[in-house]
Amino acid sequence: MRARNNEMTGRFAILVVAASLCAVPAVGSAQGEVIGDGGGASEAAAGRPPSPASGAASGDSADAVSFEVGAGLEYDSNVAVLELDASTGAGDAAALLELGVAYDRPDDTKLDFGLGYNFSETAHEDFSAFDVRIHRGSGNVSYDLGRFDIGATLQHADAELDSTEFLALTQLSPYLSGLVGRRLFLRFAYLDSDKDFADNPARDATASSFSSDAYVFIDGLKTYLVFGHRYDDEDAGFDELDYTGQRYGVQLSQRFGAGAREITLKTHLRAESRDYRVVTPSIGELRRDDRLELGVVAEIPVGQRVVTRIGIRRADNESNLPSVDFAETVASVAFSAKL
Repeated sequence: MRARNNEMTGRFAILVVAASLCAVPAVGSAQGEVIGDGGGASEAAAGRPPSPASGAASGDSADAVSFEVGAGLEYDSNVAVLELDASTGAGDAAALLELGVAYDRPDDTKLDFGLGYNFSETAHEDFSAFDVRIHRGSGNVSYDLGRFDIGATLQHADAELDSTEFLALTQLSPYLSGLVGRRLFLRFAYLDSDKDFADNPARDATASSFSSDAYVFIDGLKTYLVFGHRYDDEDAGFDELDYTGQRYGVQLSQRFGAGAREITLKTHLRAESRDYRVVTPSIGELRRDDRLELGVVAEIPVGQRVVTRIGIRRADNESNLPSVDFAETVASVAFSAKL
């Protein structure tokens, strides 16, 4: 009987963690976008605000309301704003700050929902024109149908660039997810996005996306792989900015003991391609972007509620539009505390 209870407990733990991660597109974004829709969307779906060190939640409590604060430093070898197809060609250091509050319904019922708010800021040492401040609200609702769950996530983000209103993003994503056996968790989603640029209506856009993600548990929650694919179709104010794109990604997550600490190491590889539908006048041909990113992040707990996150990633952007044909390396260290 005890063995059966342990088996059920282990299965339930995998399901809970997979459900909290299921909206994490493994593909994420291979671009350093001002408002990324990878990690942010995932945290919204989990009913938690995005965080520079979300691993702080690894010791999740049953509190309905949680608070999180984070700070860190980052160095980017090529500061850029890809929403504007602009890069500096030079590196800079930046200070990072994040504050978040989240509500997650604590009852163990079939209907689950959560809400979150997050504030984040990136302040550069030299390139203050690239300073970013983001307010993001998110919500998630899901219903357990037994063998699978149905749900939807909604998030809205307002971004400022150099203390000036820059971009508003609204995303709605219904999804279907379920555990297949004990080692495989699947999630399928549709994503509807709306971008509104404050001073550049030509870049205003709507996008439809379809994503699929597969979580393969190799050694329970200690070692697992995430595979993802996403198709994007974006329609912008200027026809030359319309594109279709494909994103692919794989992430390996590993937990291992180091003394009294349990360190989590996450390694990801992401690839993205975009084919623009109309000739770009400045280059006289159809634009094509290809991006490849490799990254590693180590999450190291410090006490019960604080985590240190050390990461490095390398992105190679190839394009026939010179302003977005560049490579960059980003290294960061951040601390997060869950209150």
